[in-house]
Amino acid sequence: MFDGEVGDAAVGVVEDALSVLDDIYERGWQPADLIHVARRSGDNDHHDLTAALLLHHARSSRAYQRAPRDWVGQLLSIEEQHPRAARGGPEDSPRTLAARLLFEDPYHSVDEISVLTLGWRCAGKWQLLDDPPSLWPQQRIDDADDGAQEADPKVLKKIRGLLAKAEATNFAEEAEIFTAKAQELMSRYSIGAAMLAGERGRSRTVRARRMHLDNPYVQQKVMLLGEIAVANRVRVVWSDELATATVVGTPVDLDQVDVLFTSLLLQATRAMQQSDSGSRKGGRTTSFRKAFLTGYASRIGQRLRDADAQATLAAADEANISVDDLLPVLADTSAAVDTEFERLFPVTRTKRASRSVDAEGWYAGRSAADEAHLSGG
Repeated sequence: MFDGEVGDAAVGVVEDALSVLDDIYERGWQPADLIHVARRSGDNDHHDLTAALLLHHARSSRAYQRAPRDWVGQLLSIEEQHPRAARGGPEDSPRTLAARLLFEDPYHSVDEISVLTLGWRCAGKWQLLDDPPSLWPQQRIDDADDGAQEADPKVLKKIRGLLAKAEATNFAEEAEIFTAKAQELMSRYSIGAAMLAGERGRSRTVRARRMHLDNPYVQQKVMLLGEIAVANRVRVVWSDELATATVVGTPVDLDQVDVLFTSLLLQATRAMQQSDSGSRKGGRTTSFRKAFLTGYASRIGQRLRDADAQATLAAADEANISVDDLLPVLADTSAAVDTEFERLFPVTRTKRASRSVDAEGWYAGRSAADEAHLSGG
């Protein structure tokens, strides 16, 4: 309906943006990465424009039928967050998209599209975590054997249900029970998946995905993610420039770490806000909250490792084997994770946390972590 209103120059700008998307995907970027960068700009219109271009490219390239499952999951998440951008179909032309961007609410300009395209063109390379579009098949084939190593949706639903109850209650004792049950279920399911792979004589499938963190207190959120990852045999590398963590582990463990991190971050934020005195202002509030989250992450890490050890004992007892027989299976998983991590990131460095910490916030955070403790069963 807009075809006659859009000039060839505007269509050319949109076509250029879609072409640059082809290129940036080949350099390791994925849809969620581009949305994260747009969100960090703080410009909602910029965010919406990015989503519209990404989703049009996905429809025209048949990404939903061809791309890896993680990639498709990112697209579905973008659709959910940007329903207006999700309009259209695979038959839409760049001219149709240009008309929608330039004449429908919210309005965008040719210059805005050009600036976005320039940013993509100048972006550097990232590690290829999945096949780029040039290597996608005409139709994705979901291997049933590989799918057996994915987290069971029914188990994830149970875990999310337990964590949702922990998030919803204002009583520490109730939150403790629900979170402990979720952690126990996670650990035992992960151990079961490792044992099943061992029985079938298969090496563990290891993958990587990126998790994007938002301000404020990004460094403290990374600490919490790192503690959760270590307890679940997942490795993490952090890109400070793009506020993005890459996590490496089995599909089961990656899914579960993602779910647990989301819940514990919500619980920690709520506890932090309740602990922070209303009389605090400015930098004093900031120092308290940073220290609170640091203390919370440290203590949660200890408790998660304890819970994992208890779950290991329970899994060995259930399988009627000794822990000594089970540990090599878990060690094989850790070795596979290490190998993939070192392939993706042959050179990394450890960044130490700041030594300047608000003591009151630190102990308040550890106390809150104790109230949300995750000892098994």
